[in-house]
Amino acid sequence: MEEEITAIKKSYGMVGEKSSPWSRLPLEIASWIVSYLPYKNHATFRATCKSWSSVIAFHVQHQSPLLLLFYEDQYYPFNPINNTYEMPIQKPPTTKILYSNFGWLLMGTLLDYDPSIFFFNIFTNERLDLPNFPLDMLISKFSFSSSPTSSDCFVVGVRILGKAARIVLIKLGEKDWTIVEMSVGIRKNFLMSECNPIFHNGQCFCLDLYGRLAIFDPKGPEGTLRIYGKPFSRKLKVRQQAFMVQSDEELLSATISEEGQICIYKLHFSKMNWINMTNLDYKILYLSYFGSWIETTKFKGMGNKIYFPKFQADDMVFYSLDTKKYHTCGDKFWSENLYSLSESMYSTWIKPMF
Repeated sequence: MEEEITAIKKSYGMVGEKSSPWSRLPLEIASWIVSYLPYKNHATFRATCKSWSSVIAFHVQHQSPLLLLFYEDQYYPFNPINNTYEMPIQKPPTTKILYSNFGWLLMGTLLDYDPSIFFFNIFTNERLDLPNFPLDMLISKFSFSSSPTSSDCFVVGVRILGKAARIVLIKLGEKDWTIVEMSVGIRKNFLMSECNPIFHNGQCFCLDLYGRLAIFDPKGPEGTLRIYGKPFSRKLKVRQQAFMVQSDEELLSATISEEGQICIYKLHFSKMNWINMTNLDYKILYLSYFGSWIETTKFKGMGNKIYFPKFQADDMVFYSLDTKKYHTCGDKFWSENLYSLSESMYSTWIKPMF
């Protein structure tokens, strides 16, 4: 990191100066300093003056996602870059996370005695309630199309089991959920992957373990779910995990074999098949069961990595596409497989947005 900071200072003509005012400090360095502040102090930092407020704005735009770690009925934000814990957040109304995106959590137990479902912002403690979820609706995965502060936000729940599909959806402001059930015209059963559906160009994409996609338009006519795509590979092992993320106008996927081998793919939209990728260049993937993320870094050596809620002792583990190995920060540990690692199953990535 020191080499990157020196390079940034050179670009600003600051090398050799004994001291400089805070206002001349490059935003990249100031943001890195702010990353060590607890999030409860960000509001105070931002209110100090205009220059400090601009640092927070830059930091929020460029900072990495946090991992919400669930432990003893409490969530702890974890910074994967610094390998540090934040103070536990105020206990949310329920501990059941359904999906995470746009700085918000979609939460709810979805049980008969508590059919409530709602958005919750862990950074502001805001809660936005949705109409009670329909009873007896077994749903596998949830997603929402945009920030719940937007009037055009859709919430979707999807369950595709074999050749039968069930979709439950609602637009913010509506009083009732729409329930759509249909049969899927495919020869081989659709096996939903671990990842949540993704909204892309107004349509909802669901990934199965083989690499096929179920696509539907929440604004379109009911019953218009289509299956596309070919398997990731003919040598595909069924016992694997599959995740999907949106990167600008692209859809990327990552598969993880039982032993820990990772493959990255990019969707070819005109042919609707997956193209193998050898590296991510300056991109970083953050994968989890209830929300995944991708970001681009400016720093050489920080990209081409994949972070998960996996740990070796107390240290988070990432996978390097350069070395084809799993590492901890500082390289105290490395391995070619997953066998010695633990996993936090009920954790999710979240991107702070103030």
